[in-house]
Amino acid sequence: MNLTNLITDGYERKARLYPALLLIAPAVGTGVALLTAKFSGLQSLAAGAVGCGGAFLLTQLARDTGKKHEASLFAKWGGLPSITIFRHRDTRLDSITKVRYHKKLSGLVKEAKSPTPEQEKENPTAADGVYTAWSNYLRVNTRDTKKFALLFQENVAYGYRRNVWGLRAVGIIVSLLSLVACGVRLYLVHSSTGKLDEAWGGAAAFAAIMLLLWLFRFNGDWVRVPADAYAERLAECAETLGGKTTTPKDTGKK
Repeated sequence: MNLTNLITDGYERKARLYPALLLIAPAVGTGVALLTAKFSGLQSLAAGAVGCGGAFLLTQLARDTGKKHEASLFAKWGGLPSITIFRHRDTRLDSITKVRYHKKLSGLVKEAKSPTPEQEKENPTAADGVYTAWSNYLRVNTRDTKKFALLFQENVAYGYRRNVWGLRAVGIIVSLLSLVACGVRLYLVHSSTGKLDEAWGGAAAFAAIMLLLWLFRFNGDWVRVPADAYAERLAECAETLGGKTTTPKDTGKK
């Protein structure tokens, strides 16, 4: 294993280096506390966590939570948006554009011929099998993030919102506890001094805003906006792809 690759390569760094650093995080925190007496306990903890990939761990926890609950969103929406967008009964695309996409994709994926509206109604499962094959083909052939930059941006936006939504329960609890803590602190300060502490007041206001967002904004409908946008951008890519399937290099390292 090359040391330079371990630092510069995204996969090597996140999948291999960060877990190793996380393993020694407690020792690093202890060392920081021993060598730097000026650091408080909280600062030592933060230095160890941030310096040893703690932030990346949090992103993984967020992703896992989002992925775990993703199926419930798809069930509520009637299926994966990048698949259901090809259904004749789906209204996100106009009928003329949809017919054009069906014709193009039938040529690109010769084993998956476009079902008619009647066939889709008679056997929706078989029709979805065709649309799934089309969606898979498009995803495999649009992995170039520079060439398909807009598609990549929509995918990132969807992943972000899905993960935020997945953490909704935790976010509500954290915001609520923060708001209560700020409220207690404000009350104690006001009781003893008769003044309103602006710093704690600002913190309380921020906690209240975040609580409202977690409760009323960060929901399934909020996630669906970029999900539909991604599905539309993915379908559009059929126009730019040729008739021969490209086989992108496997980017997943194990």
